[in-house]
Amino acid sequence: MFMRRALSVLSVWVICCAAASGANASTSSSAPPAGSLPLSLLDLMRAAIEVPADGLWATEGADKVTDEDWLLADQDAVQLIAATALVDKGVTSGKNDRKWAANADWQAWLRDMKKTAFALRDAARTKDTTKLATAGDHLQEICAACHAKYRPAEPSDGVARYPFYPKRELVK
Repeated sequence: MFMRRALSVLSVWVICCAAASGANASTSSSAPPAGSLPLSLLDLMRAAIEVPADGLWATEGADKVTDEDWLLADQDAVQLIAATALVDKGVTSGKNDRKWAANADWQAWLRDMKKTAFALRDAARTKDTTKLATAGDHLQEICAACHAKYRPAEPSDGVARYPFYPKRELVK
């Protein structure tokens, strides 16, 4: 579990660094459009949304949630809030990212996802398993509805589901 958390923190750091360096991207034909991150929505979803969502769903499904589990759920909710805020900016550089971000249904799902992420954080901070389960189930509904329309049957890189990052062992 510690490794999953370390990966979550690292992915937020990578996103922030990419955002900060986005303005310095070269202007070659392979560069993302001006003002965008050199990341696709797929990259962002995998590193900063799927990982914390999986953590929240694991906490929701746990028989007994420890104090540490609640703290990790709070961290996952914060990462989900930050990731949805970044997705809302429509600055990823995948082939269809800007077109998708402009759609009304996409925007409605994103608003609902942000609201749900805040509900998940509230549940984690108050250690409320009922609220966590309700918000976690709703998050799954939002994700499934959006994926049904926007997620291709075969990912462009052939990787269907997390885990796709190797396990990281931190030196103490």
